[in-house]
Amino acid sequence: MNWFQERENARRSHFYEIWENSVPQVFQDVPTYYRKGNIVASLGVWEIWVWQFVRSIILNPGDHVLDVAAGTNDLGLRLLKKQPDIHVTAVDRSRDMQRQGQVLAKRNQVRIESVIHDAHELPFPDNSFDVVTLQAASRHLQLDKVFPEIYRVLKPNGRFYHCDMLRPTHRIVEWLYLRFLKISVALTAAAFGSSAAARNCGTYFSDAIHHFYTPDELSAVLGLCGFSKIHCRKSVWGGMVGFHAARKVVAESPSSGG
Repeated sequence: MNWFQERENARRSHFYEIWENSVPQVFQDVPTYYRKGNIVASLGVWEIWVWQFVRSIILNPGDHVLDVAAGTNDLGLRLLKKQPDIHVTAVDRSRDMQRQGQVLAKRNQVRIESVIHDAHELPFPDNSFDVVTLQAASRHLQLDKVFPEIYRVLKPNGRFYHCDMLRPTHRIVEWLYLRFLKISVALTAAAFGSSAAARNCGTYFSDAIHHFYTPDELSAVLGLCGFSKIHCRKSVWGGMVGFHAARKVVAESPSSGG
């Protein structure tokens, strides 16, 4: 068993019950204020992160894009604004988040195909998408299941882009960051009148990052899952947020002799 599998087993041991029960309840509560809540909790830095992430994503006309754990389609809407001539499919297990996402898509007069399904078993054939994105959700997912699924549905030479809050490399930065996060999540939940489930998850959000990956570790994880040409850019002190890009590079079969 490699270190990645050991880490994922430990994360499951800590958080599986929360992932299965508490997190879905949170996402029933937050769809209408999800973006605003993130902006408030991050003191406005959220918008800078998302803008940086969208800038890093290479899109070609006609690309088929899969947004995994798409939430309210915030990223999909931004990608369609950047390159209108793409096809976006959103997959998320939360009907409430996707319902709000479709409201926003209609309001912006764009089409995003919505698929309600667990990201750990993507309901798409092999080699289906030119681009796959995953933003601000991997902390709540089992990466030893999700990343291989993303690799599977990517076309050969397809591009995967990932952005999330990661565990800072520096211990002092991590200590300060996690304590700020506990306070900001609690204050944001109070400001928006969040449900009890959302208020009770304040400690979980900081604990999830403490048991997550640093930017460099996540680069190594992508390599273990088969990805190549992995690039990582760290944003904010100590890599509190990381942007990763990787490709599914499939070796050509040697031509058979006559």
